[in-house]
Amino acid sequence: MISHRLPPAGRPLEIVHDEQRAVVTCSGATLRSYDVGGRPVVEAFHGPDSVGVGCQGEVLAPWPNRVVDGRWTWHGSSFQLWITEPERGHALHGLVRTLTWNVVEHRENHVEMDVLLLAQPGWPFPLHVVVSYALDPTGLTSVLTATNVGRQPCPYGAGMHPYLAMPRGTVDDAVLHLPAATWLATDGRLAPTGRRSTAGTSFDFTDGTPIGQRRADTAFTDLRTEENGRVEARVSAPDGHTAVLWGDASVRWWQLFTGDALPEPWPRAALALEPMTCGPNALNSQEDLIVLEPGAAHSMTWGLFLA
Repeated sequence: MISHRLPPAGRPLEIVHDEQRAVVTCSGATLRSYDVGGRPVVEAFHGPDSVGVGCQGEVLAPWPNRVVDGRWTWHGSSFQLWITEPERGHALHGLVRTLTWNVVEHRENHVEMDVLLLAQPGWPFPLHVVVSYALDPTGLTSVLTATNVGRQPCPYGAGMHPYLAMPRGTVDDAVLHLPAATWLATDGRLAPTGRRSTAGTSFDFTDGTPIGQRRADTAFTDLRTEENGRVEARVSAPDGHTAVLWGDASVRWWQLFTGDALPEPWPRAALALEPMTCGPNALNSQEDLIVLEPGAAHSMTWGLFLA
């Protein structure tokens, strides 16, 4: 008999460094909160003791975004994944975001967790997945590593799902700087229909104007690489603070979600900006899809800080 009570999101793990504080939960190894000097950088929704909203803070593996209709093929074999986005009929954001992760290490400013993803209907590839979160003078850094522990080559993609907080306003008032040459058009079910240039469109987020009434649940690629080898996006919130989200060379895509489809009171209250190694439906398109040979590993590093 269980003698203690757990919050819906599982055991919360706090890490701190100077004025920075973050909370990660064992359910999905989810980043539930991150603040600097009491100012939220990511939106904590109802806090670490509640169930997340809109995939908030989740680890997205072994694929990010959607697999259209949950169907995909690999080396001549067809697979059917469980439908986890029933309103659109797709398999959404991978298989590890609701699993209970193990705590490998927990120090004052660092936490590392892992989970073994077993083969299952629609996904015959076992993976060992490890994620870490650390705070230091440069901000929050997270590393997501997957190792193929099976006997055959494994297709793989990954992402993370932070929501940036909008103190003193909404998404409408924020200014987004997202240097990307291409956005991915979709149909009414958010299934990809083709790439488009961002130049001269409402998806050009480089002119310094507020987001305003623009709506997006949209993937961006052909990202500009900075001199330090990273890709970066900046969000200036209504309170005047700017959050900088960055990814290493494995981050080839951003997914931008203005939160319009979230339940009350969350519509347009926070801005999801998701670093991803591949785009929507990559298990079918195979574009930017990673192939892990047996025993091979892949790591994606991303981070966030308040400028």
